[in-house]
Amino acid sequence: MLIWVLLKLFLVEGILTGATSQLTSTGCGITKGCFRISPTTCSSGTDCEYFVSWLSDDDGGIVFSMTGSDASTYIAIGFSKSGVMRDSDVYACTSNSDVVRSRNSVGNTNVPNQPLKGVTNVTVSIIDGRIECTFTRQASINDNDVTYYDLSGNNKYFIIMAKSSGTFPLRQDGSINQHDDRVYNTQLSSFEDFSEGNIPDLTTPTAVTTTHDNKIASTGCGITKGCFRQPEDCSSGSECDFFLSWTSTKGGSTRFSMTGLNSATYIALGFSKSGKMSDSDVYACTSNKNIVRSRNTVANVNDPTPVLKGVSESTIRIMNGRIECHFTRAGSLNDDDANYFNLTGNNTYYIIMAKSRGSLKEDGNINQHAVDGRTQGRELISFQTFVEVVGEEDQLALILQKSHGSLMVAAWILFASLGITLARFYKNIWPNQHICGKPVWFVMHVLFMTLTLMCTVTAFVIIFIQKRRFLEFSEDLSGLLRFLHAVLGTVVTCLVILNPIMAVFRPHPGEPRRFIFNWAHWGVGTTAQLIGLVTICLGVGYRSARPLIAGLPEYLFWVVIVFLAYHFAIWLLFQVQSCMELRQDITEDMSQESTSQMETEQVEEHSRKPLGYSTMVGLLIIYFIGALISTGFLIFAIVTVRVSSS
Repeated sequence: MLIWVLLKLFLVEGILTGATSQLTSTGCGITKGCFRISPTTCSSGTDCEYFVSWLSDDDGGIVFSMTGSDASTYIAIGFSKSGVMRDSDVYACTSNSDVVRSRNSVGNTNVPNQPLKGVTNVTVSIIDGRIECTFTRQASINDNDVTYYDLSGNNKYFIIMAKSSGTFPLRQDGSINQHDDRVYNTQLSSFEDFSEGNIPDLTTPTAVTTTHDNKIASTGCGITKGCFRQPEDCSSGSECDFFLSWTSTKGGSTRFSMTGLNSATYIALGFSKSGKMSDSDVYACTSNKNIVRSRNTVANVNDPTPVLKGVSESTIRIMNGRIECHFTRAGSLNDDDANYFNLTGNNTYYIIMAKSRGSLKEDGNINQHAVDGRTQGRELISFQTFVEVVGEEDQLALILQKSHGSLMVAAWILFASLGITLARFYKNIWPNQHICGKPVWFVMHVLFMTLTLMCTVTAFVIIFIQKRRFLEFSEDLSGLLRFLHAVLGTVVTCLVILNPIMAVFRPHPGEPRRFIFNWAHWGVGTTAQLIGLVTICLGVGYRSARPLIAGLPEYLFWVVIVFLAYHFAIWLLFQVQSCMELRQDITEDMSQESTSQMETEQVEEHSRKPLGYSTMVGLLIIYFIGALISTGFLIFAIVTVRVSSS
């Protein structure tokens, strides 16, 4: 026991080593507890991504010392009972040279300004862009604060650490904001049991699992990091078709983070001297959780032979059908590989990105990307600068998307609206006029609904050619509305195919079951029209629900809403006019005074126009003009939209 006490004194107080800082691995697992991350062989706060140590003092306190690479805004430690962020007790050392306490609620929302108590002997310093911090926290306090976790005795907790480098600055009141990165361990730890053999040194993969949040978002773009995204108005990796960010690291390397919607097989980054796929240096993060390097030849054939080199610290995860990938690439190498492009200095390149939901080759290399699975920057950039770049939309994919949108607008705002209106209100307007032996209203109804069917089915096929799959469910708002748009669009297509099939097998007029067809035909058609209009609203988007074709102006949503109001207003007038005609018919029938009068009216029946003829024709012309203008305006906006550059 005496030897044990002397050893603790020597190592902790620095009698033998001369060290005064606890931010080293000296004594970890022997005289103090430690939690250190990436690499597992790191030995001090200067080379560890995360480092915290703790030891008990003689007054019931626990001395914590912690730091982290690039933790220039704050470095925080949290104690958790469950191993997740919710309900954790958090202590953060900030760039304001103080310690703030907060907790994470069940919804993972940070609740700042928790009373800081039980904390003394605070020292905070910023060295080489990272915070080094030491403070003493009382293991337990005598009050009723259930959020102040008791670290005394054999009580055990999971360790959670987080940091920020300024991407998310401190709030105005000095409390912490969203972190850049987070790690946690997978085993419960005691903070006061320093008996021999029970002191943890959490470094090995069997003892700790690191989880990096590395939130991919536009915050800090152009200020603390460079960014490339497509489309321009997206703000995070969960809603961008493509998103890439980069920062410079020590030694001339560049840290890349990238993702893209529907990139479940791979997401790839290429550096190009010409702005074309040919002779580009490509790095792909795959669903095998590997990074593979390839290049594209002059013939745009992917050549997987280049050796992967200069790449380190890679993390890959798959979330909601998309790959999130982080890796560090050395700026240059001292070898003769002419295909390894030098990213240092003033060297500039075009960015090319690609993705796929298909399958990898048997050897794990990447296959051809999807039709809409490629984008590139419009300008040469240096990766030593923090610029913002917007990717170009793939031209073929954009043409297919515009064709889909235009056809659906024509189908459901113009053709379906006219076809359904004619069938509902105009059966008695031209009772004695026929086309090919069929009533005028019926021929026009069939014509417009056939155009609706053709446009809808064509648009449905086009979008499947472009997407090559059905959209998957996503929890974020933009992804959820995209998924809902796809589901409702499929429902509309099924209904518009079902209705003419029912019409082919309809009973003849006067047959007992004819009324069943009438109601079914009306119900399916009306439901399809309403769902079609709602689906168009989802397609043009509004505010946080961005449009499915990048660059569509926000006011198009209100154009659709105005048409809906116009549609129902005109229909109300149609209905009022129909009721007035019915009432007038009944009045005239009751006022007939003689059989001779009836016979005279029957003779004139074939020559006179129906009651309210002029009004109904006028309303139809007004309705047609409104639908035509709305359709033309929307199609013009869709066809002429351009993805703007940065």
